[in-house]
Amino acid sequence: MRDRYDALVIGSGFGGAVAACRLTQAGRHVGILERGRRYTLGTFPRDWSNPLNGWLYEHDQGLFDVRPINEMTIVQGAAYGGGSHIYANVHLRMPPDGFAHGWPRGYDRASLDPYYDLVAWMLDLNTVGADQPFGVPPKTVRSREAAERMGRGGQFTLTPLAVDFGDPYTLHTNKFGAQQYGCRHVGECDIGCNYQAKNTLDLNYLTVAERHGAEVGTRCEVTRVTPTQDGGYEVLFTDHEAGGEERRTTAPAVVLAAGAVNTTELLLRCRDQYRTLPRLSFMLGRRYSGNGDYLGFAFGTDQPMEPWSGPTITSAIVHDRGTGAARRWFLFQEGGFPREIAGLLQLLDEGDERLVGLHRAQDDVLEGIRKAARERIGADEKDGERSACFLAMGRDTADGRISLVPATHDLRVTWNLNKNLGLYETEERFCKDMAEALGGRPAANPLWRALRLPVSVHNLGGCVMADDPSQGVVDAHGEVFGHPNLFVLDGGCLPASTGVNPAHTIAAVAERNVEALIRRITMQPRWTAPEREHAVPVADPLDALHIPAGGTPAPAAPGTGLRFTETMHGTLGRPEDSDPRAGSEASFRVTVTAPVLADFLADATHPMAAHGTVHVPGITGRDGAQVAGGAVNLLVSGDDRDSRKMIYTLPFFGQDGLPYVLDGVKDVRDHGRFDIWGSTTTLHTRVRRGSTPDGPVVLSGDLRLDAFDFARQLTTVRITATANPLWQAGALARFGLFFAGSIWDVFVRPRLPAPLSLPSAGRGGGR
Repeated sequence: MRDRYDALVIGSGFGGAVAACRLTQAGRHVGILERGRRYTLGTFPRDWSNPLNGWLYEHDQGLFDVRPINEMTIVQGAAYGGGSHIYANVHLRMPPDGFAHGWPRGYDRASLDPYYDLVAWMLDLNTVGADQPFGVPPKTVRSREAAERMGRGGQFTLTPLAVDFGDPYTLHTNKFGAQQYGCRHVGECDIGCNYQAKNTLDLNYLTVAERHGAEVGTRCEVTRVTPTQDGGYEVLFTDHEAGGEERRTTAPAVVLAAGAVNTTELLLRCRDQYRTLPRLSFMLGRRYSGNGDYLGFAFGTDQPMEPWSGPTITSAIVHDRGTGAARRWFLFQEGGFPREIAGLLQLLDEGDERLVGLHRAQDDVLEGIRKAARERIGADEKDGERSACFLAMGRDTADGRISLVPATHDLRVTWNLNKNLGLYETEERFCKDMAEALGGRPAANPLWRALRLPVSVHNLGGCVMADDPSQGVVDAHGEVFGHPNLFVLDGGCLPASTGVNPAHTIAAVAERNVEALIRRITMQPRWTAPEREHAVPVADPLDALHIPAGGTPAPAAPGTGLRFTETMHGTLGRPEDSDPRAGSEASFRVTVTAPVLADFLADATHPMAAHGTVHVPGITGRDGAQVAGGAVNLLVSGDDRDSRKMIYTLPFFGQDGLPYVLDGVKDVRDHGRFDIWGSTTTLHTRVRRGSTPDGPVVLSGDLRLDAFDFARQLTTVRITATANPLWQAGALARFGLFFAGSIWDVFVRPRLPAPLSLPSAGRGGGR
């Protein structure tokens, strides 16, 4: 690498490759620094006997960078061409409504579509088809059939893939001058294609960049970026090709595109550890997203899936249900894997203790996988043909944080699992439905099964775009606030989860933003990429799918839920009676259930189903009446900010054969006596004639939960649909936090002194 360039690009994935290509086409002398190796035809690791031989970045800069960081397991690629060597080739566009969630002004689907079209032309997108040499893979056919059986045929689609489906046995030259074979349907897309049938970035964007003079340093790991006196930047990097020598190079413009986690880590170290970029926004590291990734499996399917046949992913099903915080939008894709790892995955089905035993830490699980791999990876497993792999990705809350531990400067990822559990559990239930539709048995990946730790292969955010530095790190064109000509053009700048495979959006945003950069530095306001003249509008298949009114069906598989039984007694009298003692003793005993706890917590109405028995003298008879279709709404918003309500609606039929409703409200508020017990155990009750809560009142009064019944109620609390004690404890803790938090908001928070007003957060500076 030289001492100086017109522009430096750090990383060569979907942001870096685009930036390097366009900057060189605009006549700039570009240097590319990539920490990974350059893999040419047939050189990807395939030593199945040794998982360390070329596979892991921590062992001699291998292909995969797997980082178990606190609350998220992160998987990244390390190679010239970045993640394009280990991703599943899928290129889908963000649905239009996705841009309403945190994106800066100027972004919408219509304005980004021309750049999506350009990326589609550069990467030659195709879908699997019967007219190709190997036709449509069995797993694709089975997945379509399963979608139909699940009532989801209208949400099934083939996915556009950056794959060459030409002659698989003849080496040919693509339109950029790179050599490729056609796809051989061996399911090795995610471990590096040794036939170069994937249209990876080194075969298109980076080929163009090098043809226009870009200079590439592989195994060059950037460690520091420092402003120079002339307004440019000095980049310090470790040259692993030269035995770990520390080297420097400079440029007036630098593009950071090392991946969301690595770019964020680099900037955090420059701000907090080395102090070379101290004015970076305090938002650095915030708004991290794992893109809602969820990995699942099925075993023993009734028809062969042949998961190693075809590209890794070929199809998808959209799930879209609910509104607001309770909306579950995700994309469910059938996956695949090389035949050589089928034996390792069978251990999930066999219940091998190394993969499904009791694990209490992330390292325990990963060590179990490593031990199992030594025995079973590379084995010829015929049973594997009836296995399936699934990947879901969805709209998570994108409110995680990447940071450095102050004392040690170790990287840390903080992820709000509770707020995202509704999405993950719905994806998990969908996986179970899919396994059943295929005639198989479901299984979760070991990290999720044991510890509820997500695994993300689509890391986003940390250096997000925003309209000002109080909301993000870079502006709408990717330029770092307060640092002219320093850009972030990878997944780190995306301000929210895409809900789909993000590569297409990362590349399209990079095309948009580098175009704006080139127009500025060349003073050519109409400059466009030369290939724009070839790109044509491309229809995205998700736009054509049918989402039923009211949303797609809920998964049929049960989720982790909660139930308890409550008993209340009291006196109910006629509304016209002035003496409350004139009434009669009434009671009910109902079991209250939240079938999916995460959905209950996310829904502002906090609905629970109720069934049991009510006793109302003169109406139900001695044996009482069964509650049919009862509901309890627990701790919903009250009439003012400092109150909550518990609403009971218990329909039943009286002994006269007519419908009635026991309609009650617990008014949870501070009446000045700090009476938490009275507020939460007193139900102001009416019995109405008819089947709705607005019928005429025939009886009214108060029912109460006494201390004995409360103690008995605690013994009835159950977590449903799981026998795992860790999951049960976690579910109880989430419900307890919800309940305690509501009580705090009603009885404690209003009594606290008002917080001092703080000046608006504007650190980081503008331009």
